[in-house]
Amino acid sequence: MKRAFILVGLAALLAVGATAQKTKWYEEWDAAAKVAKKSGKPILADFTGSDWCGWCIRLKNEVFKKKEFARWAKKNVVLLELDYPRAKEQPEEIKKQNAELKRKYRIRGYPTILFLDAAGKVLGQSGYKPGGPKKWIQSAEAILDAGEGWLTDYDQALKLARKEKKPILADFTGSDWCGWCVRLKKEVFDTPEFQSWAKKHVVLLEVDFPRRKEQPEKIRKQNAELQQKFGIRGYPTILFLDRKGKKIDQSGYMEGGPDAWLADASKKLGIKWKKKRSK
Repeated sequence: MKRAFILVGLAALLAVGATAQKTKWYEEWDAAAKVAKKSGKPILADFTGSDWCGWCIRLKNEVFKKKEFARWAKKNVVLLELDYPRAKEQPEEIKKQNAELKRKYRIRGYPTILFLDAAGKVLGQSGYKPGGPKKWIQSAEAILDAGEGWLTDYDQALKLARKEKKPILADFTGSDWCGWCVRLKKEVFDTPEFQSWAKKHVVLLEVDFPRRKEQPEKIRKQNAELQQKFGIRGYPTILFLDRKGKKIDQSGYMEGGPDAWLADASKKLGIKWKKKRSK
């Protein structure tokens, strides 16, 4: 009898442990996007063939089912499984949704892992990688840190600045209404000259104050606090911050394209930079 009680207790403990380590995978895009908006986390979308794709099954068993991944995912991402099975039945709505997302993102093979923001913008891409959860997570973090170049999370920017020993270029902008902001982005920030310079010298942080575009509540609150902290009165205002978040200098829109802007920014940051001569 005593042994039976012990076995029952052990089974209960194992069940609790399994529940604690279980990860939450959404199947509906709208549900995942809603959580991503609220939390400010990116979406990890797994395009998979769960009942026939060998590499998908290996990725799931070697990474996604491990407790290390479960802990990391709970803190850093919203999980979305977009499955294309051959034998397993799916609701018609899910099949239709997954077909549309496959077409939208031009998925050509499985597994394809896309990192997306709440609006569906692609931040990076991955797939199966050997080495277990530790190696896979390291690769995922590198992808998320890089993103499209511009981070939106201030704490993440500080972390990356310390890691790479670079200053932060914080762009306080009104991306969907401020004319000078739009001009600065088009004439400077979107140019290959700026992107090459930025990749080498700074960590990019976008602090946006849109009027129409939706933002996660976490980001709206953060941006309002940063605006107040640094006394921002107009847009665009570009702040150069050190690795501790202390203001070094500031800039804004100026005429002359990327060459004039980068020359001024480099001088303020003490960076040696020369315009590349055209061939």
